[in-house]
Order: sequence, then C-alpha cells, then structure tokens
Amino acid sequence: MLFHHNVLVTVLFLTSIQSFGSASKDTVPSIHGSDETREWIKRIVGSLRQPWIEGFKSVLHTTESSCATEVAVLIQAMESGQEWAFQMLDASSGFQTGLMKGNFRDVGLYDECVEVNGQFNHVNIRGKHCMVSLGSASPMSPEVIGVDYLRISSSICVPSSCNETQVEQIVNATVANIPTISHLGLEASNAFCADVGSDDVSAGEIYTLIFFLAVAVFMIACTICDFARRHKQTEASTVMNTLAKFSLYTNALAVLSTKVESDTFQSIEGIRVLSMCWVILGHRFIGLFIRPVVNVFEVAEWLNSWTSLYIQAAPFAVETFFLVSGFFTAHLLLKALNSGRQINWPMFYLHRYLRLTPSLVVVMLFVSFFMNRFGNGPLWKIWIGDHVEICKNNWWFDILYIQNFLNPDVTCLPYTWYLAVNMQLFWLSPIVIYPLYRWPKHGIRILGFVLLASIFIPPVVLGINGYTNRIFTMRVDLGILVFGDLVNFYIATYNRASAYFLGMFLGYDVATKKRQLTKVNVWINWIATSVLLLFCMCATHCNYNNAFAYNRVFEVVVALTLRSCWSIAIAWIIYACTHGYGGPVNSFLSMPFFRPLSRLSFSTYLVHMLIQCMRSAAARTPVVFSNSLIIHEYLIDLVLSIVAAFVFTLFFESPLVVLEKIFVSSKSEVNRVTLVRGTDNGLQVKEEGIRKESTKKD
Repeated sequence: MLFHHNVLVTVLFLTSIQSFGSASKDTVPSIHGSDETREWIKRIVGSLRQPWIEGFKSVLHTTESSCATEVAVLIQAMESGQEWAFQMLDASSGFQTGLMKGNFRDVGLYDECVEVNGQFNHVNIRGKHCMVSLGSASPMSPEVIGVDYLRISSSICVPSSCNETQVEQIVNATVANIPTISHLGLEASNAFCADVGSDDVSAGEIYTLIFFLAVAVFMIACTICDFARRHKQTEASTVMNTLAKFSLYTNALAVLSTKVESDTFQSIEGIRVLSMCWVILGHRFIGLFIRPVVNVFEVAEWLNSWTSLYIQAAPFAVETFFLVSGFFTAHLLLKALNSGRQINWPMFYLHRYLRLTPSLVVVMLFVSFFMNRFGNGPLWKIWIGDHVEICKNNWWFDILYIQNFLNPDVTCLPYTWYLAVNMQLFWLSPIVIYPLYRWPKHGIRILGFVLLASIFIPPVVLGINGYTNRIFTMRVDLGILVFGDLVNFYIATYNRASAYFLGMFLGYDVATKKRQLTKVNVWINWIATSVLLLFCMCATHCNYNNAFAYNRVFEVVVALTLRSCWSIAIAWIIYACTHGYGGPVNSFLSMPFFRPLSRLSFSTYLVHMLIQCMRSAAARTPVVFSNSLIIHEYLIDLVLSIVAAFVFTLFFESPLVVLEKIFVSSKSEVNRVTLVRGTDNGLQVKEEGIRKESTKKD
C-alpha cells in the first residue's frame, strides 16, 4: 500500500508542476529567427518549472551560505533572461510519463546541467546535477539490504555550492508550495549529487599512474628485446633472453595458442568458458537495475515467466566453478603425492596467494584511483563515486580474502566474494586430501563427513533464520530490490562448500580409480544427469516465481537438493568426457577456440563487472526492458570484457607467470607441485611443475 500511495501522490505532484504552465496562452512562434525561438522556449521553461523556482527561493529564507548566495544570483539571472539560468531549469525533471508502466526514475538532462558555467553580477555559477527520491516520510528499514529501485526519483540542476541537504530542502519547499499535494506527507530523501569536475589530482592517482606507466614501458621494452633476440639470436645475452620472456608478442602467442598440452582436461576448458559467459549474462541482468528502466512492472511479470529461466539459473555457473576448483585441487595434489613428490606446504599456500592476489590488487588500484576518471553521468556518483571511497577504506578485506563474511555489503569488489570462499576452502583442502593419500579408508570417511555436513548445514541455517534461496527478490509492494539473503546466506562459505568437496571426491576418483562402464551404465548416467539438470531448472524457476508464497519447507528442500543435484550432474559430465564417454558433448567442449578464452577466464572475471557497472552508471537515458535488450547488452559486455581481459593478461597475468618461473622455481628443487589458479567465475586451474629436476626446463 505504501508503494501505491507514493505513485498516486507523485502523479499529483508532477501533474501540479505541469499545471503551472497551462495558463500560458503563448502561441508557438513561426520560426523566423533563432532569437525569437529561444525567447519563446525560455517562457515555456520558466512557466513549466515555476514550482522549482519557488523551491529555490526557500533557500534564501532559511540559511546563509554560499548556496543561498548562488541561488539568489540564479533567480536574478532568470528574471533578467539569462539563457544559462533557464538551461538549469530545463535540465531538471518535469512531468514524467509512463508511471503506470513503472517509469519511476527521471534523470533529467545531465549534460545540459553540468555544462552550465554562467556568470551574473560578478558571481560564477556552475551547474550540479542531483537526484532525489520522492515518497512517504517512512524510511526503508536499515535491516533491509537492497536497492531502492522502484522508488520515484527526480532530478534537479542546482548551483554547485549546494549540498544534498539543501537539495532536499528545495524539493520539500517545492512540494509545500503546491496546495494539491502539500497535505499528503510527501518528503524528499536520499538526495545525491554528481561531483562537479575538478582538475585536482591526488597523490594516489599520481603513484598509480606511475606504476601503470612503468609496467607498460617495461613490457614494451621487453617486447623490443624479444624482437631483437629473434633477429640475431646468436648475439642474445642471458639478460636479453630473460627479458624476452616478458614480451607482449610472445605471451600473446601463448595466450592465443590452441595447442593441446599433455595431461590437459580439454572438456573443462569449454565448461569454464561457457560458465564464465553465463556469469556475465547474469550480472548483466543485475546491472540493468543501475540505470532507469521505463517498464519496471513488466520486469516483475517477466520474472514469473519461463523466458526468465536463463537468468534465474545463472548462479549454477558458480557451482560449476566450485566443483572444478575442488576437482583440480584434489587431483593435482593426489597425483603429486602418489608419485612420491615432497610437498612444501608453506610454499603450497604462499604460491596460491601470490598467484591470485597481485592481479586483484591491480584491479583495486584501478577502481580506487582511476575508475572515477573514466566516465560520468546522472547515476555515476552513487554507483561508482561512492564505491571508490569504499574501496579506498576497505581494500584489505579483499587481500585477506575475508570479504564474504566481514561487512560483505561494503567491500571493494563485492563480486569477488567467490575468491574469498574459494581461498578459504583451498586452505582447508589439505586437511581432507592428505588423509586420502596416507590413509585412504579414513580419508574417504573424512571426506564423506565434510561433504554430508556441507549439504545439510545450509538448509538447517536457512530453516532457522527464514532465509530464501533467491539471490534477489523484487518487492514491488515496498518499491525495492532486496539482496539481503545474498549477503546473509548465498555467499557464506558453509553454503558453497558442497560443490567444492564433491569436486574433491571426483578428483580423488579420477586420480586413483580405473573402471570400465557398460553402454547401459553410460546411458543411465546421461539420462539421470539430464533429469537432474531439468529438475534444477524447474525448481529454480518455481522458487523465483512470485505467484508462490514463501514456504519455509519448500525453501529447505531446495537448499538441500538443488546445488547437490547440479554438482552431481556436472561431475558426471566431467567424468564422462575425461574417460571417453562424452561423445558429442566432449567434442563440443573440447573445441580449440575454447582454449584461448579459457586462459583469459580469470582476467575476464576480474574486469567484466567493472565494465558493466561503468556502462550502466554512465547511461543518460532510460531503456525498455526486454529479452532482446539483455542479449544485446550482454554481447557488448562480453566482447569488451574479453578484449580488456586480453590486455590485462598480457600486462599483468602473464608477467606474474614468468616471475613465478624465474624466482619461485629454482633449479635446486627436486620435485614440487604447484596449483596455479583457483576458479570461479572463470579462474583457470592447471598443473605446473610436477616434474623431476632432470626434465624441468625454463
């Protein structure tokens, strides 16, 4: 009821603004000259925006500040017919159409506002674009974690010296001066203003720029050394040969190579790439809620239809990555242990940390000091600008990999919760894997216990706390998109562990067991896999369908079965493809073009959501939601992410691999095992260096 009340009173508010201009009897002039046309436009703008003018005047009587001074000059400039003053009014919101469809956010004309740089009576005034919510004075509960997306929002262009509190005062005064709605209890809240451009460069930006330039110069110099070495190979020195390993050209060839390496699980490369694409698609849907959508009510209806299934089921891609990560962790460790290799456990952990963290730090540096320079827009401040400050303050959450349980709603890169969960499970993995090698029977019991615990703990926690399996819930009645259970339940380590431990069981089986299956057994397993996947899809859609009321028993059953069923199905696909039972599925997943994309998967994971957020936050106009819009935006995201990931890999990922070979791998080591990358939204995992000194090469 609160939401529908807000809609009604806001319609009255906007209609009242419109009515101020209805008394104008000016006829449209014939277009004989631009001056006459502009004067006519000024009269129209001034008439239609009269309520805003009255709101501006309220600041003059309540405060003595630079804002009040500039507002007074602005009003005088309007009275004298200054075009830039009317431009500020014109950039502000007016009558909004499509409210019955859910068009609740009007961002005005951002560029028209911020380009204002006028002067009157020796006072300079710059335009500042602000957004403000209109609705009941009752605030959203602080316990609700979500996006106030369905709340009616309007824009206003104010002098740059005015702050958010003064903007709310102006809007509240505007409401109070409209008799038809002044008694309805409307109140402006949640105002935020775009930062007015500044040429000041912080010390952090300077140091970050120096770092990026130093990396670029070094990589280009190494590429020149590589070409020089190729031209006169006999004259190349040891230093030149070492520097040539960092060559952009050489590393680009390595990344784009489709050559199949020995002991490579080719089908997993295809699974990784497809899962990464699915993650980007799911994040694109969430990213659409950053920008204005004119038909929000149709989104709610769409979520109840089967056509939304490809978005609702996207989180299963994360389960796939957990499964693959657990598989490789167990398989590589057991393979090394069974061959008699000695594991340097401190280096085992340190290597994993150093292989993931530098790339993560580079991305955080970009977000903290450069990202804000890469765009602007009416919604840029709230989605990008404010998040930059969070990143500067809470970056250490991410490098310690604790961002999924320590203030997860204020982390630098929220989507990297997977890295935290995956790292935490990696830290625990030797406790399970070593007994599998040393005491197989007891190891199986330990693995079985932790696997069963990881399956049964999530539904118990969900049932006790009343959580849901949904990542988000569209509460049209409250006017918000709720993400509370994503933070409280979805990203918790205990809730994600079952796929990882099942992957460890698969890795153990592949590394230690050899068996032959009959055609009948293979067909039964493929049919069972298809049934499990279909069940997961159907149950997920039912869970998101608003036609079904919340049912705790149903939620518990879903939490108990869905992730396990999906993981079992993907585990069979991996097993079948690695043992010759994959048929056309294995042929498709092992196609050569997946290999380069698989090598880019970790970098793609790190950069894709930055691209999505920047594109949406910089949007100037609303969009009409549809399946074709999602696909169109997704394809753009995918191409940009792959290109950015390729550049990121050449300048940061590949040099880290080279440094690891030069400094970490010493020739005095006899045997070692190295796990290179972990795995979610595409993290590549591969075996490197399970070999004897006599066969090891630089």
